[in-house]
Amino acid sequence: MPLAATTEALPLTINTEEYPPFNYTDDQGQIIGSATLLLRNALRQADIEAYFRLRPWARAYTEARLRDNHCVYSTTRTQEREALFHWVGPLVVNEWAAFSLAERGLSIASLSELHAWRVGSFREDAVGDYVASRGINVLLAPSERENIARLKAGLLDVIVTGKATGEFMAQEQDIALAHLFTFYRAPLYLACHPSVPEALLARLQTQLDTLHRNAQEESQ
Repeated sequence: MPLAATTEALPLTINTEEYPPFNYTDDQGQIIGSATLLLRNALRQADIEAYFRLRPWARAYTEARLRDNHCVYSTTRTQEREALFHWVGPLVVNEWAAFSLAERGLSIASLSELHAWRVGSFREDAVGDYVASRGINVLLAPSERENIARLKAGLLDVIVTGKATGEFMAQEQDIALAHLFTFYRAPLYLACHPSVPEALLARLQTQLDTLHRNAQEESQ
């Protein structure tokens, strides 16, 4: 069902992935998470109709890049991606971190030390791309949760992901992950195909800014 009624000719199709705690599905298959809640509220207040769909990240991202009226979140705004999309945000801030199984007792303190280890990420992920750009060989999985399975199976030594995501998945799957180090802070955005009208996205940005401002005032 659409999120809200609107006068826009076409609704937005908003893709996302399983990337807790920012965007993921609950036991009933509903897309939830901190970024999802914020985005739904901003869309509602901006009176913009949107359909949310869960996809593997590579597909979610590619559809938003190639298809009219498609968007994707939560997306890292990199130099390589900048001109490909119209951007709304930030939604949340993501800290990038390296994790290993706690039982391994690994002592790794920086990206430069990862060259000797089997490092996992997933396809089209900005975290893995960033690590690979430092000359580190990164093994790519279809999804974030697949990397947890590969860690448990001994196929990986380290995964690089969002700090909050790693902690969430460790609790979800009842495994002990060791946080090795944090190496970057990246705001996450809604990235939209250039066909999406800029006036519509400006309206959405205004409502998002208002929600952020109200939340900040309430926390003081």
